[in-house]
Amino acid sequence: MKFVTLKEAEKLALKRMGKKKFIWLESGAEDGFTFKKNFFDLQKIKIFPNHLKSVGTPDLKRDFFGYRIKSPIILAPMGHQTQFHKDGEIETARGVEKENTVAFFSTQGRISLDDIRKKNKNSILGWTIFPFGNLKWIISQIKNAEKNKCVAIAICIDANVRSWRYSDREARYDARNFGRRTNPISPSSDIGKNYDWNLVSFIKKNSNLPIIVKGVLTQHDAIKCMSRNIDGIWISNHGGRMFNSGISSVDALKEINKLKNIKRKTIIVDGGVRKGSDIIKYLCLGSDFVAVGRPVIHGLSCEKKEGVSKIFRILNEELETCMVNGGFKTKSDFSERRIKY
Repeated sequence: MKFVTLKEAEKLALKRMGKKKFIWLESGAEDGFTFKKNFFDLQKIKIFPNHLKSVGTPDLKRDFFGYRIKSPIILAPMGHQTQFHKDGEIETARGVEKENTVAFFSTQGRISLDDIRKKNKNSILGWTIFPFGNLKWIISQIKNAEKNKCVAIAICIDANVRSWRYSDREARYDARNFGRRTNPISPSSDIGKNYDWNLVSFIKKNSNLPIIVKGVLTQHDAIKCMSRNIDGIWISNHGGRMFNSGISSVDALKEINKLKNIKRKTIIVDGGVRKGSDIIKYLCLGSDFVAVGRPVIHGLSCEKKEGVSKIFRILNEELETCMVNGGFKTKSDFSERRIKY
């Protein structure tokens, strides 16, 4: 049976993957409180519809650092994808390319950026650097992203070490032991423990690509980004996987959006997205782009690249439906005035 909703894709993915692998994918830090709060806080938000607005066909297209993409929905980076499909990130990129949006992959992935690009010559790729190497290694990652014509580089700042995740430890499944690999293992996560905000300045100085800082949750860190003239701020708690602080992406976006001049930066957010109305809520809170993660792996596991494409297609169709029924026509219609917490 093929899935027709994201909810059904998740159920079918559990059957396809098996319980242990599924638990690893879905687990959050410690008892998963922050993971669950991403969903809870999105659910609390109400959207005010405006009717008889002559919406017509809503404009979903967006410009992502010079690339015109289908909608504000993009792919978040996720590691260890070859445990879900033998070609992992290559197959995911194929599915994302079909939907004409941006696909971010990372140094923690199983398939190298060179191999992803070789099999996806026209994909809009972004590269995410986990700072698990010295500055020479960081430079090599920057230059390789430039060589492979990436649209941007994201710096992951929120995942120095593997978190304690009770559910996947109790399942006795470690994804690091499964799936083929062509991407070299990063030198050492211990190196990342010693970096400070000077690393962000260093990467910005040594690349001509747009630089995005991923893992921002506070005004403090957003101000640090702006002071270093970073091109994009990616609000994320790593899908609730890394730090069980209870700060949801909704919490963070609400506070960061209050900052003066924040709207001059490209804002990306992820966390808890499972339906089109979730996208509207994040856009009304001030995000320019919304990234999805786990649902794409559900699609990959169920129907390979076609499943990946279908996840984006369903979300885009749901988003357009919600925009029509809610009276949202263009980007300017998304505003905090249209929602209530």
